[in-house]
Amino acid sequence: MIADGVAMLFMPGSSIMTEKLARRGLRIHHDYETDVLTHVTVSETMDHEAPLVAADMRVGELAERIARRDPEVSRHQGMLVVDEERELVGVITRGDILRALDKDPVGTMTVREAGSSRVVVTHPDELLSEASAKMLRHNIGRLPVVDRHDPHRILGYVGRPGIMSAGLRRLEEEHVREPG
Repeated sequence: MIADGVAMLFMPGSSIMTEKLARRGLRIHHDYETDVLTHVTVSETMDHEAPLVAADMRVGELAERIARRDPEVSRHQGMLVVDEERELVGVITRGDILRALDKDPVGTMTVREAGSSRVVVTHPDELLSEASAKMLRHNIGRLPVVDRHDPHRILGYVGRPGIMSAGLRRLEEEHVREPG
């Protein structure tokens, strides 16, 4: 028992093979571990409170709410655009808002017109590796999480922070030693 404790203190959490390689100057990166993104689903990290804005809202009104630091819209770079039934019809980003205000300084354009109706989505049962691949492929920082059988029904929202938090949890778990 005491020998186990002493060994744990002096061994840096590696095998004999990786220890020998490290002594030769080769740094071993978690080659023997699986990627956390291939084991965690979107539902485990998604934000259930998606930032929603009405499709008929004027861009000027949305810009004012962001300027006033309205917590419903100011914490996110992108918001989901919904119709009267709260179904997903698009996405609008702060970049879209700025471009719309450049064209129409008064801000009379609707959020639906200013945003994008071609929405890349993810599903709660998808792996984070699939969701992050979609984000990289389309150069976007967030994805609406929708029902697989009803793609207009919003279940949540996942962005880079949600994906990164899964990796952080894994790192924290790695550094906690189990008793014994």
